[in-house]
Amino acid sequence: MTQIVVCISEIVRLHFACDLEQDSFSFNRFITHLRYLAQRIVSGVSGGKNDAFLYEQAKTNYPKSFICTQKIVTYIKSSYAFELSLDEQVYLTIHIQRFRDNIDK
Repeated sequence: MTQIVVCISEIVRLHFACDLEQDSFSFNRFITHLRYLAQRIVSGVSGGKNDAFLYEQAKTNYPKSFICTQKIVTYIKSSYAFELSLDEQVYLTIHIQRFRDNIDK
């Protein structure tokens, strides 16, 4: 599970070409979310529904974070043969956006 968290963090770091501020509250929330996500991937349990409306809202409102999420989706699918639900993609996009908002300050 640790490898999943580290790889996803690395995808985010490389996508935004920045160092991750590991002391920030948003980073800690992001890592907590990744740990739960990793547990779901390992156990094969998909979280959430497939709310297309929220998915489209996240895609429209947070395009850079959404693109990063899609890179993570590709990594998870190719490495673990696990499909993230639309809701999980929305949550991931929101956590990345919150993290980005902290970086941009």
